[in-house]
Parts: sequence; C-alpha cells; structure tokens
Amino acid sequence: MSEERRYSVAEFVQHLIEKYDELDTYLRSLSEAQRTQLTDATGWTVKDHIAHLAAWESSIEPLLDGKDRGEHLGVPADVWASHDFDAINEYIRKRHAALSLYEAHDFFRSVHERTLERLRAMSDEDLYKPYKSYQPTSDREEPVINWLYGNTAGHYAEHRPWIEAIVASG
Repeated sequence: MSEERRYSVAEFVQHLIEKYDELDTYLRSLSEAQRTQLTDATGWTVKDHIAHLAAWESSIEPLLDGKDRGEHLGVPADVWASHDFDAINEYIRKRHAALSLYEAHDFFRSVHERTLERLRAMSDEDLYKPYKSYQPTSDREEPVINWLYGNTAGHYAEHRPWIEAIVASG
C-alpha cells in the first residue's frame, strides 16, 4: 500500500472493486481446462489460486473482529505462529482442494462482496487505525489498511503473474 496515498473508504472500496473486476474478467476468459487441469511446478491450478485468494480475503472479517485469523483459515496454531507462509498456504490449499471450479469462483465472489460490505461500514479513520487496534494480542503499529489491501487488491496483483504462467504453460 502506498504511503503517499491516503484513501477514503469510498475510494478504497472503488479501487478494490476495479481490481477484483479486472482479475475476475481475466479468470472468466480462461477455459475450464486452463483453470483446472494445468498446474505450476508445485501442483497448484488456477482454481487453487482462486480459492487461496478467497480464503485470505475471508480472513479480513476475523482480523477486524479481533479473532484468530489462523484458526479461521484452518491453520494449526503452531504453523500460523511460525509465519512460514509456504506451510500456511499449503494448509489453505488442502482445505479448499475439493471445491469445484464453480464453487471456488462463488467463494471468491461472495467473500469479496462481504469484504466490500464490511469496508463500507467503516469510517475513513478506521482504515488507518493500527493493526493492534483490531488484533489486541498484536503490537503492530502499521495501519490496518495495509492488511486490507494486502489480502485483496495487493494479493490479486501478486498472484496474477503466477496464474498467467500456469496458463502459458499449456
């Protein structure tokens, strides 16, 4: 998240809508085979990436409610505490592996809609409260908007090249 730009809730929500729509349009332009049969070197499909993005975005709700995000994501406490994101992400991938392509897309869409509703209920000042204001066991002073962005638009941008590489491999 850029330190120079200070978003209002309305601006932030609009930005997230645009970034989600860009990714969703791209994903829906792919064939079912491209989304479910091609894999990267670690065995992830495009569908796995879709469910992964949805799962992490769903962790915004417990974040804002002061609840355990790792527990929400189905990650054992010791793995969550390790901050080993490869291990954390593998738990998340396995948890959602049985979703059909259509269920993964629906999961992503419904989580995104809930995220937008939740953000619209916040004040501009709420976006810039320290993370620890929402997660009382944390000592993180950085504004929560960094996590909101990092689990939405920033995460989409991070995964887009990996998704494109999977598609290009076919």
